[in-house]
Amino acid sequence: MKILVAGGVTGGHLYPALAILEELSKHTELDVVYFCTLTGIENRIIPREHPEYKLVKLDVSGLERPLFNPSNVKRVLKIIKSKSIIASEVNGSNCCLVTGGYVSYPVGSVCGKRRVPLYIQEQNVVPGIANRALSRYASKIFVGFEETIAGFPRSVRNRIVVTGNPIRISSVGQSPFGEGYVLVLGGSRGSDFINAVMEKIYQEEKQLKFVHSTGDPAWTQRLSVFENVLAVDYIYDMASAWRGAVAAVCRAGALTVSELLHYGVPAVLIPWEGAAEGHQVRNAEYVVRINRGVIVRENEANPRTIMKAIRDVLDLGKVAERETNPASTIAKIILEECV
Repeated sequence: MKILVAGGVTGGHLYPALAILEELSKHTELDVVYFCTLTGIENRIIPREHPEYKLVKLDVSGLERPLFNPSNVKRVLKIIKSKSIIASEVNGSNCCLVTGGYVSYPVGSVCGKRRVPLYIQEQNVVPGIANRALSRYASKIFVGFEETIAGFPRSVRNRIVVTGNPIRISSVGQSPFGEGYVLVLGGSRGSDFINAVMEKIYQEEKQLKFVHSTGDPAWTQRLSVFENVLAVDYIYDMASAWRGAVAAVCRAGALTVSELLHYGVPAVLIPWEGAAEGHQVRNAEYVVRINRGVIVRENEANPRTIMKAIRDVLDLGKVAERETNPASTIAKIILEECV
């Protein structure tokens, strides 16, 4: 089965795609062509974990807001130019999977116009611009939340399937970090904001244990001076990290939200205020509605408010890991329609 895939730049788009591909590979042999940007996280992760995938790099970048910004003219021209590269890979493909981000748009539009079955996976409560624009071509649109449906045009809602977000489960067993810690995450690239405010907390809080993914070797070295903090540049095995945690302090990207809910970990959510269309705030509000977390906005975040929130979510308690992975549901539908 030949499948064209796009979704990356950040882990929030990459890892859902990998979760679906890894589930598909349990049932059929895959020939994967993965379209990526020149600098996205996929350039580092895919060669390391799936060297068998063919990486095709596209010189594209996201549109500036507001969309009528003059700098977008050059960016649109690059998107148009990339379509000839994409078209050269279409022959013989069974389907196309996109998980969002600006690299998804040219790939999905070429496949849609050439009648290659297109599958969209949208992680956020508020769907992104690329996925909304591509929805008219989609055979199916898989969404993580019921609320997401309202963000798509009415004409495509009969093709939307609420599956939950696919989770990449790469290991079983105990966490290599031990157990009973607060997991601190700033997203796949880390967060200087979270690193800085947590450093102030570590100077005072000596009772709790923390595992902190910094996203930056300099921050890792800086935070490693605290005896109750295990600081690392990046966590590749997130399944184990979540299983050992009793609470989390994190951003509210869709991948992070989906993982914390899957593994039953209550969280202090500090949404990134610069996220497109405020989607991290909406994601965080969903977690609060179902009583699995507390929001602390950036302008309110300080050691006092965050420590109070940590105590509050510890009181919520950890719940059992979910038994089903939406990646398997999505893979089953794709296989039924394309093989």
